[in-house]
Amino acid sequence: MPGQVVSDREGEISNSDLVALLNRFDKGLCVVDSMGKAVLCDEAFSEMTGFTPEELVGQNFHEVCAQQRSDGAWHSAEDCPPPKQGTPDPIESEFLWGKDGRRFHVEGLTLSVGDHKSEAICVFGLRGLADPINTDQDVVPPRNARGVDHQVFYIIDPGASRFVYVGPGFEGLTGQKRQEGDSKHSLWFDLVIAEDCSRAETDYRRLLAGTAVKSEYRIQSANGSTRWVVNHAVPLLNAEGTVHAIAGLAKDATETDDTELLRRREEGRFRRLLANLPDIGWTADQDGRTVYISPSIEAVAGFSAQEIYANGRNLFRERVHPDDFPRVRRAFRALFDSRQEFDEEFRLLNKRGEWIWIHDRAVRTHEEDGILYADGVLSDITRRKNAELELQSKTALLEAQINSTIDGILVVDANGQRILQNQRFLEIFQVPVEILDNTDDRIMLNYVTCLISDPSGFLAKIAHLNRHPMETSRDEIELKDGTILDRYSSPVVASDGKYYGRIWTFRDITQRKRNEDALSQLSLAVEQSPVSVLITDPKGNISYVNRQFTECTGYTLDEVIHKNPRILNSGYSTKERYKALWSTITKGEVWRGEFRNKKKSGELYWEAATITPIVNSSGAITHFVAMKEDISERRTMEAQLRQAQKLEAIGQLAAGIAHEINTPTQFVTDNLVFLRDSWMAASQLIETYRESIQKCDEISPEVIAKLQKAEQAADLTFICSEVPRAIDQGLDGAKRVATIVRAMKEFSHPDSADKTQIDLNKAIESTITVARNEWKYVAEIVTEFDPTLPPVICYPGEVNQVILNLIVNAAHSIKEKGETKGKITICTVARGEFVEISISDTGTGIPEAIQTRIFEPFFTTKEVGKGTGQGLALAHSVIVRKHHGRIWFDTEIGRGTSFFIELPLDLSSLQEEK
Repeated sequence: MPGQVVSDREGEISNSDLVALLNRFDKGLCVVDSMGKAVLCDEAFSEMTGFTPEELVGQNFHEVCAQQRSDGAWHSAEDCPPPKQGTPDPIESEFLWGKDGRRFHVEGLTLSVGDHKSEAICVFGLRGLADPINTDQDVVPPRNARGVDHQVFYIIDPGASRFVYVGPGFEGLTGQKRQEGDSKHSLWFDLVIAEDCSRAETDYRRLLAGTAVKSEYRIQSANGSTRWVVNHAVPLLNAEGTVHAIAGLAKDATETDDTELLRRREEGRFRRLLANLPDIGWTADQDGRTVYISPSIEAVAGFSAQEIYANGRNLFRERVHPDDFPRVRRAFRALFDSRQEFDEEFRLLNKRGEWIWIHDRAVRTHEEDGILYADGVLSDITRRKNAELELQSKTALLEAQINSTIDGILVVDANGQRILQNQRFLEIFQVPVEILDNTDDRIMLNYVTCLISDPSGFLAKIAHLNRHPMETSRDEIELKDGTILDRYSSPVVASDGKYYGRIWTFRDITQRKRNEDALSQLSLAVEQSPVSVLITDPKGNISYVNRQFTECTGYTLDEVIHKNPRILNSGYSTKERYKALWSTITKGEVWRGEFRNKKKSGELYWEAATITPIVNSSGAITHFVAMKEDISERRTMEAQLRQAQKLEAIGQLAAGIAHEINTPTQFVTDNLVFLRDSWMAASQLIETYRESIQKCDEISPEVIAKLQKAEQAADLTFICSEVPRAIDQGLDGAKRVATIVRAMKEFSHPDSADKTQIDLNKAIESTITVARNEWKYVAEIVTEFDPTLPPVICYPGEVNQVILNLIVNAAHSIKEKGETKGKITICTVARGEFVEISISDTGTGIPEAIQTRIFEPFFTTKEVGKGTGQGLALAHSVIVRKHHGRIWFDTEIGRGTSFFIELPLDLSSLQEEK
C-alpha cells in the first residue's frame, strides 16, 4: 500500500495484516488519539454502546468504556496509558462497557502515522456482545446498526499527503477499487463535483489547521451517478500541537429517508448560502443569547461561531463601544418589547483589538417555548464608515480652507444661482445679514453692483461669461471706497465635459497695489540715485546695478551681471582686507570702508562703500546690497585740506621758526664780522712782519718794539683765542639751522596715500623741533623713548600732525597756568602688538564740564582766531578711524593732563574705516 508505515521484516506486522486487521472493524469503530481521548466514532459504535458522540468524543476513552479486561480483572489508570509510537500493536481481546451496563468484546490496533516524531493512534472495533454478568458466556455477533452501509473509514498522513488506510466500503460508495483510493491525498478531491469542490478543499485546510469538520458533498461515482456523501473527519495532534494524522468516516447519504439528515441537508444549503454572502445572518433570543450566526462572522470579528455561542450574550455586549452601547441596548429591547425594527450602526471591538463599524438590522420573527426570537443580518461597514469619515474630514478641511483663505469665494451653479460663499466674501463686500438670508440672488447682485466704481463693466463681464461658460477670466475691479480687488473666475467642469457652474474669487490687493507703487518709486529712486547701487546673491555674484554704477565704472549691466565685483579690483587692497570684509557681511553685519578700484578704462578711483546683508524671515542671507560713492575728489580735497592745515600750523609757527633761525644766524653773522675785522688787523701785522723781515738782516730793538706795539694794537692774543671759538659757534649755528630746516621739510612734506613704515621715535623728535618756538619759553620737553620700539606701519604725516597738535595744546595749557616753566614729557613704549605714546603736561588740566566734548569737531575753549576746534577732532579721526587705534586722556585740574595714543604696529591687515 502506498505510504505504508510497516514492513514485512521478521517480528513486524505486514502491510496485508494491517489492512486485514482494520477491515475486521469496518463498522462499530472508535478512534482514540495519543492522549487517550476518543476523537471519532461511527453510528454503529454509538448505537451499540448507548453513548452519544457528544458523551464520548473528547472524553478519556478508557474512563468511559474500558473498565475490565477479558480475564475479568479490572483496569487501573496505569494499565491504560496512551497508545505508544512504534510498530502496529494489535489489541486481540478487550472488553468495553456500554452505557446500559452491557459488556462488549472489542479488538483494536495501535498505529503510528508519519515519521519517527509522530504520535500513535488507536482504532477499536466492536466484535460482539457479551453477557454482562457471566463473563464466560460466548460472544455473539453485534447487531447491525442502522444506516452504516457503504461506510468508509480512512486514515491520512498529512505530512506525506497520502492515505495510510482506506476501508472496504470505498468500492461500494464510489465504484472504484480500493487501490485507486490509496493514491489519493484527500478522499474526495477528484470525485467531488465542481460545485462542492471548493468546500471540500476548505474542509481539508481546516483539518490541517487542527479543526474537525463534518460536511456533505456530492461525488461522481464510477457509473456516472451523483451521490451524496456525509464526511466526518478529525485531526489528530501530537505533543507539539501539530496535526500528525487525520481520521475520518464517510457515509453514503444519497438514498436515506432520514428526516433529520434531510433537515440538516437543507440547513446546510441555507448555511452555505449565508456563508457565501458578504453579510452575516444571525438568530438571537430576547435575552441576547445568540442561537445561530453564520460562519463568516469569524472573517469580520475574528471570533468563531462556537466562541460566540459559548459566551452567550456577553461577548457582543462587552465589545460594543461604550459610547454606542446604551443606544444599541435600547433599540434591541424595543425590537422585542414593541416590535420596532432594529436598525443600528455601532462600533465593535474585534478579536484583534481593532474597532470596526457594524450595521445591524433585525426583526422579531417567532416564539418557541415562550421565548421570543429575532432574525437579523449584520454587515461590516468599516470601509464605508472610514470613507464617510474621510469624506467628512476632507469636507471639513475644504470648508476650513475656503473660510481661512484670504480670498472671497462665491460658487454658483449652471444657472448662476448661489451655492455657497465663504466668510471672506461677506467681509470684502460687507454683505448685510438680511441680504445673505434672502434667496433671491438678484438682490445680492444689485447690492454688490452698487459698491463698484464701474458697475456697467462689472455686469458686462458677468454677462459675457454667462454666454461663454467655458472661459476663464481675470481682471481688477475697484470699489467706491478705493478698495482694489483681483477678480478671477473659472468654470467647474467634470471629466466628461459637463458644465456644473462657476467659481468666483475676489482678493483684496489694495495694499499690494500701494506697495507696487511705493516699490516703483523706490526703484526709480535707486535707479536714479547719485550713488552706485550694487546687489549680489549670497555667493557674491552681481544681480543688479543702477545707472550711476554704469556711469561711474564704464561697465554696462550686461557686462557685470552674474559676475563678481572683483572685476573692479585694482590690486591696491590686500587679500586680508577682502577676507575681513567677507567675514563681516556673512555674519550678518554691516561693513563700511573705502576701496581704490579700477574703472573699465583702467582709471583708478576711490569709493566709499557700505555693504549690508539682506535676510529673509528665517534669518537666512538672500542678497548683499552695496551703496558706493565715488570719493576720488573728496580724497584729493582731504589731502589738500590736511596739507593746508599743516601749512596753517607751520604759518602759525613761522614767526617762532624765523626767530629760531634768526638767532643762530645772528651769532654766525656776528662771528663772521668779527673774524673779518680781526683778520684785517692781523693782516696788517703780518704785513709789517713781512716788511721788517725783508728789509733787515737783523732785527733791532726798535723793530721788536714796533712789532710788539702792532701786536698789542691788533690784540693778537685775543684773536688767536677767539677765532677758533667763533668758528665753532658758527658751525653749531649752521648745523642748528640745517636741523630746523630739515625738520620743517619732513613735517610739511605732503602725505602719501600709502601706509609707510617709520621710526616713530625719530618722527616725534622732528615734530618736537618744529614746535620748539611754542614750548621753549614756557616748558622744557623730556623724552623717554623706548629704544627697542619696532618700526610702525602708519600714515606718517597724519601721525606727526596729531603729535604736533598735542604738543602745542600742552604748551598752551602750561602758558595759561602762568607760573614758572612747566614740563612736557613724551614717552613711547611697545605693548605687545601695539605701541603707546603718552604726552603729559603740567598745565591747568581739562575742566570736568568739557571733558566729554573735547573730541567734537569745532569745539574749542580758545579765543576767536586762536583755534579752529579741529585739532583734537582730527586727532581722534586719524587715530581711531584711520589707524584703528585708541586715544584717551587723564586729567587733574591744576596738575595737568596726559594724552595717550595706542597704535597697532602693523596696520596693513586691518580694515580702514573712514
